[in-house]
Amino acid sequence: MVNFLRSAFSSILFFSNIYYYFNNGYFDASSQYNFLLHTWSLSVEWQFYLIYPIILLLLKKVYNIKKSRFILIFLLLAFTSFISMLIHNAFNTHFSFYIFYPRAWEMMLGGLAFLLEEKAQKIPPKLKLVVALSCLSVLGCFIFLFHISVWPSVYTIIPVFFTVLLISMNYEFKIYKKQAVTYLGDISYSLYLYHWPFYVFILFFEVNAILKYRILMIVLSFIFATFSYELIEKRNYSKKALPVLGMSMTVFIISFFITKIDAKNYTKEYNLINTTSNYKYSEAAEKQYKFNTKHLLYNKDWKSILKYLNAPAPDKKNIILLGDSHAGMFSETLHHIFPNTRDTNIIQITADATYPMENSKGIYSNPVNYFNYIFREYLPRYHKNIDLIIVNANYSGYSETEIKNNIRITEQYYSKYNIPTVYIGMTNIYNIDYPTYYYINKKYHAGMYMQEKKFKETENFNTFLKHNLGNRYIDLLSLNIQKVSSKQFPYIYDTNHLTLFGTEQYKDILSQKIQQLLAEKHKYK
Repeated sequence: MVNFLRSAFSSILFFSNIYYYFNNGYFDASSQYNFLLHTWSLSVEWQFYLIYPIILLLLKKVYNIKKSRFILIFLLLAFTSFISMLIHNAFNTHFSFYIFYPRAWEMMLGGLAFLLEEKAQKIPPKLKLVVALSCLSVLGCFIFLFHISVWPSVYTIIPVFFTVLLISMNYEFKIYKKQAVTYLGDISYSLYLYHWPFYVFILFFEVNAILKYRILMIVLSFIFATFSYELIEKRNYSKKALPVLGMSMTVFIISFFITKIDAKNYTKEYNLINTTSNYKYSEAAEKQYKFNTKHLLYNKDWKSILKYLNAPAPDKKNIILLGDSHAGMFSETLHHIFPNTRDTNIIQITADATYPMENSKGIYSNPVNYFNYIFREYLPRYHKNIDLIIVNANYSGYSETEIKNNIRITEQYYSKYNIPTVYIGMTNIYNIDYPTYYYINKKYHAGMYMQEKKFKETENFNTFLKHNLGNRYIDLLSLNIQKVSSKQFPYIYDTNHLTLFGTEQYKDILSQKIQQLLAEKHKYK
């Protein structure tokens, strides 16, 4: 609820795209369960249409004097936006997706339909029909045959260009004039607003695969969209500016103060609510992961963390914690296992969303560059003083083939330098954040069959890893742990990251395995 209210507040003021950019990163629960996620595009459009008219006013004289020059400047601005999108994609795909100026070119190219209107009118109707049908064919093929992993990208130009061309043709298909079709166009904005929250609602209760519930949500979406269009959109508010402004300010003030309400005084599930919405920003998480000092966040320059990277000490047992955020979450617990810094040196090398290996195929450049440095320079330089590397990663984020290949490559690397390794095993993964899953399951006794399927997939992947890694794999799933404390504090705060309450429950099994491997290492020295 707290996250929903924050989303609502950002949506009301049309900056939800910025809010989601800063909050829908690697550590967030799956975004498909966000009731208001779809408002990001409305915020982008609102921001664009605030700036776009100003640009047009500045270029008004150029348009009146020489239209061809205006079109050239217009296209250059759109091209600049397109290039900015490609540049940001190389470093941060979230930025180019959520922020308005890397998306502006898509909306600006829509303006070409207006600029080309005069020339398009001179095209014979039969040729218009051929071009229009060709555009529809290309768009259909793109939708059903192309699967693009990064969006927007250079491939985005295909649907944008052919959509602009289709609009420019302005060919009047008879179906366009049907009353049902025109009314569907009238309510399309409201339909966009209402369809997503209904869909998310059935996702939470895992009935989205059942046909009757899908039909029910579609029907409800149309009903709400129709009422919204008839009772709100069609009304003329030009003579009611002050009441509308007053109502808007009231909604703004109320939504702002609601986001500041502390649930502690209103519900015994406070810790569940607070953990879901605030844990990743808390001092506890900062201490657990050691963000920005030991754990590299995806949007931070990888070189900035090198000053915190310790070298192995010749007179100590040097243990490296290596991996992505799933390794980082064990940092504090590992320091609890080895509190005596005079005998043991814990070296944390962790980074967001990237498998720990050279030339990793991570989506973020900074973690990839960081691991390239570790495998090309750091480990070759200090390998003689390294006693053990503890590896952990979000294994389920890769296919079995990819993980098997990654392990093979890295194990060959570690063998070359005679460095022992141990792998921290998988924990359960949830389709929605665990606190929400726990609450829904406890309060409504929902079937959650998709979650049971996810548990089974995780068990199978865990068995696969045990088979491939043998006694160097620490099987965490086999342990029966407490998932919610007596104070309603959960062991996982999102869909797959453990809180300190969670990692501490694995301390004994980790300690036992690590001590065993260290003893074997020094036995044969």
